[in-house]
Amino acid sequence: MGRSKNTDLGLKFLREAFGLKALHFGLFKPEHPRILDGLHLAQEEYTKTLAGLIPEGVQTVLDVGCGIGGTSKVIAEHGLKVEGLSPDPYHKEQFPITCGPDVPFHHSKFETLNVNGKTYDCLLFGESPQYIDKQAFFPKCVELTHPGSCLVVAELFQVTPSDANRHCFTEEAFVQGAEKAGFKIDFRRDITKEVLPTLTVALIFIGYGQRLFHFAQDTARKRSRILWWLARLFYGKKLDRVHSLLHEKLPVWLDPAKFEQTTRYVMYRMVRRQDT
Repeated sequence: MGRSKNTDLGLKFLREAFGLKALHFGLFKPEHPRILDGLHLAQEEYTKTLAGLIPEGVQTVLDVGCGIGGTSKVIAEHGLKVEGLSPDPYHKEQFPITCGPDVPFHHSKFETLNVNGKTYDCLLFGESPQYIDKQAFFPKCVELTHPGSCLVVAELFQVTPSDANRHCFTEEAFVQGAEKAGFKIDFRRDITKEVLPTLTVALIFIGYGQRLFHFAQDTARKRSRILWWLARLFYGKKLDRVHSLLHEKLPVWLDPAKFEQTTRYVMYRMVRRQDT
């Protein structure tokens, strides 16, 4: 997947610090509190809803961008043959812990995955299309499916470009690409409003991060002015980038009002036509 990093440090930190099992949005119900515990519940609801879009008759599923395997585990528990896919080393390490050693994992980008001509009844994408080369996305979907196969997708789509969604498809382009590749829309659900509380909870984390950053800076400055001067000399640019990220970029990216203006979050199920 095009923009993947060597290791999902964000997920690793959030998993160990806050117990989060994934970085994806939560699907909030009215009864879910807008706090960390509510996010846990909303993420479970998201996973259950996404897995529930897999139609009857499907036997094999490729979970593209599977993370540490939360959705794959749910799918496997429903008796389906699921395989995970991610280029991230941390996901490779954690996936068998989540799903067990018998659930296959492909340590690969989607674009370069080689399964020797094998096809799947369903390709599942939970916020992963934005990380995949747009020109390669639908040709690879065709390569890995057969007539009657389906795509189950939960993804952010650009309404107007922003820093936060600049790698996402527009919904129009995504639908046109799917139809051109031989997939027809079987289901669509706009869940934008239901995922917005995720950003509210995320801003709480950012507030913690801002306070921790200031505490660390103030402590270092008071303990030793020489060490603080050396830290600024050698790591000044990195510290400035962290400060900018915590105080400028992330608060804008995670602003619920701005997100709703610029982005739509939609779940799709698309079925490959029999004549393709």
